[in-house]
Amino acid sequence: MTRFAACLTALLVTLCVTTLASAAIRHDPGKPLLPAAPASPMRSPQSEQAYYDQMFVEQGIEPGSSKAHIIRTWVEKILRNPAIASAARGGTQGINRVFLDPGTRKNAMSNGLARLSAADRLRYMKLLTRLLDELVPVNCFGEVDMAVVMNRITLREMSEADLRQYFELLYKVLTGDARNVPIVLPTPQQFALAQQQLSRALFIQLRGNESDFARYQAHSTNPAQATPADACWATRVTLHAIISMRDPERDFILLESVLQGSAPTERPAGGQSTSPSGIPSPASAQPLRAPAP
Repeated sequence: MTRFAACLTALLVTLCVTTLASAAIRHDPGKPLLPAAPASPMRSPQSEQAYYDQMFVEQGIEPGSSKAHIIRTWVEKILRNPAIASAARGGTQGINRVFLDPGTRKNAMSNGLARLSAADRLRYMKLLTRLLDELVPVNCFGEVDMAVVMNRITLREMSEADLRQYFELLYKVLTGDARNVPIVLPTPQQFALAQQQLSRALFIQLRGNESDFARYQAHSTNPAQATPADACWATRVTLHAIISMRDPERDFILLESVLQGSAPTERPAGGQSTSPSGIPSPASAQPLRAPAP
């Protein structure tokens, strides 16, 4: 079961965690997503309001509504953050690229999620799982790619509480990535123990049901042949199993999943990364393994 746990963690969690930034955004790639920074001399208050109103209409949100207020408040907070603007290399246009360019977004989200506190990383995972449970049908819209599935969730469908938490966590992710907050990695021994705990959590989630175990095993060993319903079910089982785990093992799984595919990172004794800004994008197929301290 441990091997299946490791496989599903890499396959499912990495896909889900790194896609939530774009999951709620619907936008024409030919237009800038965000307006010029607040108080820009290039934009009057009236034209700025018109810009936001148009964006809200495109997202299916009533201009002037409480949802519109939540979104604008957090968007302007992102735009006003000098660290985010500087790291984005191009101010507002750079931040636009984070939302609209898949490669840029994946880098920022993966690195930013790794730099969240354990508590916020768990809040992020719980939010993602809640959106999957409440807003996605059992067949995942007929899709097996979780990135595509999560991209079907819109701001309009989210509750005000989830919307507020979504942008709060997104802001923390972008800020952490911009400031290169140090990352503390688990040792191989700690991660091995975490995988064992995940295996037990998965067994509990499957309630010892032989049929469900066979279904889960079939999907984990050959995900390319999975039906949308099987992929959706296996994703939910895995996410709920991870959430049910104890810390710090749970966060070790989440952290390694976020960085899945990255090259090993040099670090001193105690597990802290020596060069947080040098952590590459999770682009390769090899899992991250931190060297022993």
